[in-house]
Amino acid sequence: MRKYWLVIVAVLAAGLVGPITAQAEPETNVTGNASVTVSDQEIMGDGIVGNVTVDEVVSDGPGWIVIHNNLFGHPGGVIGYAPVMSGVNQNVTVTVHTFVATDTLFAVLHHDAGREGVFEYPVPDVEQKVDDEIVIEPFNVTAENATLINLTELCPKSGTE
Repeated sequence: MRKYWLVIVAVLAAGLVGPITAQAEPETNVTGNASVTVSDQEIMGDGIVGNVTVDEVVSDGPGWIVIHNNLFGHPGGVIGYAPVMSGVNQNVTVTVHTFVATDTLFAVLHHDAGREGVFEYPVPDVEQKVDDEIVIEPFNVTAENATLINLTELCPKSGTE
């Protein structure tokens, strides 16, 4: 049981990547064409870091494409991020922490709303939204040189012990 909790704590701790700041939240609900397209893929790298490629990111202003772990079907901790320019960005490479990566990841589009070029999550670099929906795309990954976590298999009776 202790092993399960250690894995879950490691996955959640990976989400503490950006500093927390006390700034106002930006306008996050746009009616533009912000989107993310990403394919299932193999993470290239080792047991510490690797790279994933997001096929296309269309951002409403400067932003970040952020890779989140899968936390029982929902975005969990942040394991990597890369800047994107306003408009269309093709084949964006994101370096991720493979030692805490899960076998399903989420690519989420965030605003760069605080200090330019500095990823400040969870505030002020919040998720971009289109029609009140977060711009997010799940994708499956494999890795030849790393062991990816499958929380569903690891904790099939989550919440029972």
